[in-house]
Amino acid sequence: MPSALSLLTDPEAFFGRQGTDPSLKGPLVVVTLIAAVNAVASVFQFRFMARLFENSGMGSGFATAIQAFSFVFVIAGPFVVWLLYAGVFQGISVLFDGDGDFSTTLAFVGWGFVPSVMGSVASMVINYYRFNVRGIDVPSEMSVEAYQQFSQSLQTGPLVALSAALGIVFTLWSAFLWTFGLRHARSLSVRQAALTVALPVLVGLAFTTRTLLVALEVM
Repeated sequence: MPSALSLLTDPEAFFGRQGTDPSLKGPLVVVTLIAAVNAVASVFQFRFMARLFENSGMGSGFATAIQAFSFVFVIAGPFVVWLLYAGVFQGISVLFDGDGDFSTTLAFVGWGFVPSVMGSVASMVINYYRFNVRGIDVPSEMSVEAYQQFSQSLQTGPLVALSAALGIVFTLWSAFLWTFGLRHARSLSVRQAALTVALPVLVGLAFTTRTLLVALEVM
């Protein structure tokens, strides 16, 4: 298997050396790392969420159920996103007469999530500092006004903006890698591969950009 480092330094050569029947082991490790980091991050936030549920008057059983659902979601989420991106890329590339097995697309898209591993770690560190070191005041009573102010405090501020900005950077980095991955997985030109990747990525970036603008209180 080609060196994973060459993926970041020379993605064209990396995907070119993978061949038409690449192993899914490497991409599976990448996506599993993202899920693992997300799981650790969710554990860090459980204490904060427990205080929130307690002050809002929700029962401990309901709070536990919500936390369990969230834990399952953050673990399964990266794998679902992996499959969705691969499926959408495979479908769009048909418009350019793309030729190549879905398993190859799936493997190459998985490799493209390497920047997301770094993004997940950065997000975890930021959120740990935000919720567990600096802390966020949870209203003792959840009136409508208190809830609105609390909700705004969760969505605004420099740390939220930093997390969103990093998310944009790492998504664009993944898009760059996916362009070369799709070029080889589906026998496309660089332009065709870039257009294949562009639409799904732009949709994702739109949500992250909105988060950034809200954090900066532009919206």
